[in-house]
Amino acid sequence: MELIRDESGQAATEYILILTIIVSFYMGLMTVIDKAQLGERLMGPIVGSYAMTYKYGNPKAKGFDEGTPENHPRAVIDGKVRLFINPR
Repeated sequence: MELIRDESGQAATEYILILTIIVSFYMGLMTVIDKAQLGERLMGPIVGSYAMTYKYGNPKAKGFDEGTPENHPRAVIDGKVRLFINPR
């Protein structure tokens, strides 16, 4: 004896359930990333030491943009400033 079942709407229900699971996972992941401040932690070296290393050749160096120049060897000859960068 074959049972007659009304399966209309099953695909839509499955789609809604899967979409609910995916959105819930995404929202949970975004909450964890926000509370752990993961974005700021990942950007810290990029805007800090990596930027100074790229700009001045030393991660602890500072220039006129950051206040007083320090922590990089320089020579002033005839009013021209020359910076020396260690090739490592």
